[in-house]
Amino acid sequence: MAKIYNSITELIGHTPIVEFHRLEKVLGLKGRIAGKLEYFNPAGSHKDRAALEIIESAEKRGEISADKTTIVEFTSGNMGVGIASVAAAKGYKFKIGIQNGVSVERKKLMEAYNAQIAEPPKELVAGVFEKGIKAFDDVYAWFLQTTPNGWTSRQLSNPDNVAAHYKHTGPEIWEDTDGKVDVFVGGVGTGGSSHGIGKFLKEKNKNVKIVIAQPDKNDVETPLVKGAEDGGFHGIHAVYDENGLNAMAPENFNQEVVDEYETITYSETLKAVHLLAHYEGIFVGASSGAALAVAIKQALKEENKGKLIVPLLPDNGERYLSEDLQSVRYDIESKVEF
Repeated sequence: MAKIYNSITELIGHTPIVEFHRLEKVLGLKGRIAGKLEYFNPAGSHKDRAALEIIESAEKRGEISADKTTIVEFTSGNMGVGIASVAAAKGYKFKIGIQNGVSVERKKLMEAYNAQIAEPPKELVAGVFEKGIKAFDDVYAWFLQTTPNGWTSRQLSNPDNVAAHYKHTGPEIWEDTDGKVDVFVGGVGTGGSSHGIGKFLKEKNKNVKIVIAQPDKNDVETPLVKGAEDGGFHGIHAVYDENGLNAMAPENFNQEVVDEYETITYSETLKAVHLLAHYEGIFVGASSGAALAVAIKQALKEENKGKLIVPLLPDNGERYLSEDLQSVRYDIESKVEF
């Protein structure tokens, strides 16, 4: 029987989980690593899920409609691409402000989906990193003042972001591993994926360990980290320090589902990216590399011998080719160790 889909939105989700057997052998890992490949979503990242859930939930509540609403958001990239794609498929106008550090590829993708690129006042954008997450409210207020019939998706505080991963991504991981996942590794950008997945997995099995990858704020060996205004790189934000959650922790994030925070350097991230490409034929982005590097660290621990570790890999490396993510080669003899 023919299978013809009615919209690209119907292809969001049900991304594959792949075990990295060659990587396990080369690194002598004690645990097993199976990555959740979110770049199989139609617009290329796990943000497709949140974009669809946020828009369709607002439609059901009667808050927005394609004939009159302009969706607005302020983002570092992948959420913008996801919303732009879903908005185009549903007939919405989409206006976006882009944070500093966004790759050229992601900007061009949003333009391809007919998103309107806006530039909020510089003092508001700078305030986001000086005052923390709360400063986003000032940016959103500017958007609404300058956009007739504007509606902001508020990705950092919208519970529908978390719901997308609680309702879909978490259950997919549980089902595809037959409930045998032992450790989940994620990052925190908007807080939706790690919160939603972690909450679901903990409800299914309280012994599933939830580990959050955190960039090392003291990592000065790479300009990409040294010059980052938000203390992170490529969507991996440092949300936790010795005093608890810091000012960059999004409202969506719930530390109650987290068992451990593990710090990662950019060199470790790059090594993970290139090892995965070299031995498994899978080229991922830097945020994926950070989650994978933490998963490798977990898999090297004796306590995790034989356990199944699932890192969420948000997107692929094609979105960062302009940043030469592919050209910095680390072989298995590199001095960089996990």
